Amino acid sequence: MAIEWAQYHGFKPGSIIYFAVDYDAMDGEVTDYVIPHFRGVMRTIGENSSYGVGVYGPRNVCQRVADAGYAAASFVSDMSSGFSGNLGYPMPTNWAFDQIVTLTVGSGAGAIEIDKNIASGRDTGQGDFDPGSATDGLDTDLDKAAYQASMLTDVKSYLTSIGVPETGGDGWTDSDWATLGGISTTKAFELVLSADWLFTSLARQLKLRKALIQAPVLWELRKLNPLDFVADEAVKLGVKDDSSTGWGQIFAWVTIDARNYCMQQRIINGTPLTGSDTRTVWDNLQDPLYNIRSVSYLTVYNAHQLGISRPGLNTGAADTQALLARYNGTGDDAAKYGRELMGLYNVLENYNQLSRTT
Repeated sequence: MAIEWAQYHGFKPGSIIYFAVDYDAMDGEVTDYVIPHFRGVMRTIGENSSYGVGVYGPRNVCQRVADAGYAAASFVSDMSSGFSGNLGYPMPTNWAFDQIVTLTVGSGAGAIEIDKNIASGRDTGQGDFDPGSATDGLDTDLDKAAYQASMLTDVKSYLTSIGVPETGGDGWTDSDWATLGGISTTKAFELVLSADWLFTSLARQLKLRKALIQAPVLWELRKLNPLDFVADEAVKLGVKDDSSTGWGQIFAWVTIDARNYCMQQRIINGTPLTGSDTRTVWDNLQDPLYNIRSVSYLTVYNAHQLGISRPGLNTGAADTQALLARYNGTGDDAAKYGRELMGLYNVLENYNQLSRTT
């Protein structure tokens, strides 16, 4: 959302967005939580925009994030003089701004407190702005309080109607072995909703309907079976080079093709991937964030493979079903996949639409 709102307010490429660590983070917390957080921030900002990443926080936090390569500049919270992360630590080598005193400006009812800062010149900001980006009609976060329970009921009802009950499959002859192991519809649904913020962010970034990304991920989570875990273990042991993996059950080679296409189209940033990156990409796909992002990029790439328009806010039912089918491949099985997921898409989109219009 930081990217979207920076664009909405007209901030130009190259502007630094500062992400705050506004508490006295202990050194162990910086290692365990702050650094991994900024790794994800850097990956997201770098992949999806031309903005830079900055860190706001105590001196130790700023220096450690900078040393890890995840912040171009630091905004130092030196007014928090009692923070252990400020005591005895030098100014970060990449400091841009330093809070030094709180001042009261104005008088009476109009008095306000402001922080006075000094600047190193590392970040000069900007004096003018680009036209803001439009956000009309984009998906929003699901109104979980209003719709989560009924959405789950409708998802379960639809999946049961096509032979996918709450647990298991449609019998011992179930062709995808979903009867054995796997997870329940409810669990798959809960996992998808736990990442609703990410599905929403990707849908807004790519300007498409988030149900188009949610539907295959929910389906693949629900259909996890022992053969999937066996295939993954074979890759880990070096017996196989690749397998469909992670939340979206996506192959590394497919991910490479999809991401390279999106790089070529300047939809995302990055260094082109090759076959030598297969294992690295496969490992990255174990991270749900990377996996879901790759699913969204594959959706865009699949439109190219089908020779249809890039998916948007008004993509029709026929193209939507074709895109869902192409996620599974080609042929009769893929066509069936598309028909089954179209019903799931409609359930999800119904509640997404209610959330964005209320």
